[in-house]
Amino acid sequence: MERQRSYNGRRNIDERPKNLSQCRLQRSSSLPPVARASPPPPPPNQLKLAAMAIDLNVRLRSADMPLAMQERAIRRARALVDANNPGITKPTQVAMCLKKEFDALYGPAWHCIVGKSFGSFVTHAGGGFLYFSVDKLCFLLFKTEENSS
Repeated sequence: MERQRSYNGRRNIDERPKNLSQCRLQRSSSLPPVARASPPPPPPNQLKLAAMAIDLNVRLRSADMPLAMQERAIRRARALVDANNPGITKPTQVAMCLKKEFDALYGPAWHCIVGKSFGSFVTHAGGGFLYFSVDKLCFLLFKTEENSS
């Protein structure tokens, strides 16, 4: 009994079909061609935010926040990182400045974490979460619900 040899699981040359047209799939004329719908273009505000992030070397990682607030946070973070202000040199001080600005503009209960390496698992108010990075620093900005006891 002779065993057929194979090379990498492929058939030997002798096993190829003689007529290659047998291998081609025939398209049925009764079926319409498949139309691939392209996704709708993003709104202009999202394009503007994406262009700004690229321009400022910022990477948006996750967001549940209105675009105007995202833009403000990203621009302010970039300015704080680039500032040569001797009072703002550590990530903790950058976080404090960003938190205070958002507390003043959008009400209290904002929290900000800034650093090169941190883990987090947070609960945030709807429309109040942004996670992004500027150069090598990561920013986590989120708002919690206020408890009025």
